Amino acid sequence: MANQTLGGLLLAFQFFSSIPVHKEIPMKKPQVTAMYSLLPVVGLVMAAVASAVIWLMQETTDIGPLMIAFLLASLFWAITGGLHLDGLADTGDAYFSYQNKDKRLEIMGDPRIGAFGAMVLVFAIVGKIIVLAELIPSVSLIALAAVPVVSRMGLSVLSIIAKPAKTEGLAAYFQRLIDYRTLMAAMAAWSLVVLAVLFIFCGWAVALSFSVAAIIATFAYKKWCDKNFGGVTGDLLGAYAEGMELLLWGMLLFFI
Repeated sequence: MANQTLGGLLLAFQFFSSIPVHKEIPMKKPQVTAMYSLLPVVGLVMAAVASAVIWLMQETTDIGPLMIAFLLASLFWAITGGLHLDGLADTGDAYFSYQNKDKRLEIMGDPRIGAFGAMVLVFAIVGKIIVLAELIPSVSLIALAAVPVVSRMGLSVLSIIAKPAKTEGLAAYFQRLIDYRTLMAAMAAWSLVVLAVLFIFCGWAVALSFSVAAIIATFAYKKWCDKNFGGVTGDLLGAYAEGMELLLWGMLLFFI
């Protein structure tokens, strides 16, 4: 059991971050289920980095919130290896092509970036830096740090409720191996912990807002993926992670 849990944790870092994992890990049902169950741990690492960077920069330097936001966003993208940004760009190119589902999936598989993908990337990058710059001086570190954790929880939930758009590919392969009951129980446990932390340190309004926004956005995104792509792919999951972070951080602007 311990080996399966450790294997799942290493898989989570191997496939959802740029943190090197120099070990061959079996990708069977227990390990893949553990990978999705422990995916929020990747968000916890990002949260720890975010908190450390903000505290260190504020306590030891005189640089402004805009520079801190730039450093923070850059570190996040370094930790994920730009995988989610790549998925966001591919999603932008595919969706704004206004083609049918099959053609959109074909465009999504093209490694080249198009004009629409570039525009979506610019909006996401600039938007995230600006929002973080507004939040850093005014919002608690707990609220800021909770965002990447909630985003990874959403990725796991999306992997349960959404069908794969393609029969081949990693997303479809992993989904066939998930033990749904185990993963749902793990996400329920994560939700209770995150809600309790937000309630204690940030208040009921922030905790409730995060819950409602994450649930509505996840199910709405699943429906959008079904309508426009016939399901989810790895790129669409990456786009979800970037979009959820921007949504939740943007929502915190109302609590300044």
